[in-house]
Amino acid sequence: MNTFTSLRLRYLEFPGRAQAIRDTLRIGHIDFVDEHLTYDQFRDCRAAGEFPFGGIPVLVIETSNDTQCVAQSNAILRFAGRLAGLYPMDDPLQALKVDEALGVGEDINCLLAPSLHEQDTERKMAMRKLLADETLPFWMDCFERLLVANGSTGFIAGHNLTIADLKLYWIIDWLTMGILDGIPKNLPDSFRNVVNWRKNITAVRETRLTEIPGG
Repeated sequence: MNTFTSLRLRYLEFPGRAQAIRDTLRIGHIDFVDEHLTYDQFRDCRAAGEFPFGGIPVLVIETSNDTQCVAQSNAILRFAGRLAGLYPMDDPLQALKVDEALGVGEDINCLLAPSLHEQDTERKMAMRKLLADETLPFWMDCFERLLVANGSTGFIAGHNLTIADLKLYWIIDWLTMGILDGIPKNLPDSFRNVVNWRKNITAVRETRLTEIPGG
């Protein structure tokens, strides 16, 4: 089995699909290079065929035998989670629950994507209105039900922080930044369990990121 000698995460500077991966590696005290691409660099690298499926993030893994470039954010996040101890290794049912929550996050991302790429302002705002009025409240309710089903733990799956919490944390952060025209940044506020979960993950994340290795 190859053992990696270095990791390099390639993405744009903003959080997006990479921040949960960054957090996971940092919480696990896993050394990696956090490479921030400009938009011009991204376009040039994509044109040069440097990304397996044309998108980012990608993780460049150097092993004792070769260098591999791996795509798909959830695949990279699970890999990071295994290294950092934030993905259930010995409990298939808990791993399934984490994967279920990751799927909810990916569904939300995919539902938002068409409006991000829409160039016609009128059509974009109509899409955002549907998202704000119907689609996102439905998925916030799904999120709420996952939290209720997991009990009063403060986490999305199980009793400890996992990669699912980090992925959904950054999706909620994105929705509430006020940068998505037509999406009210207070949209999650009517979902009490989501609000409480977010407060807990904020505190847990900050604590885990400042832990001293071996301390």
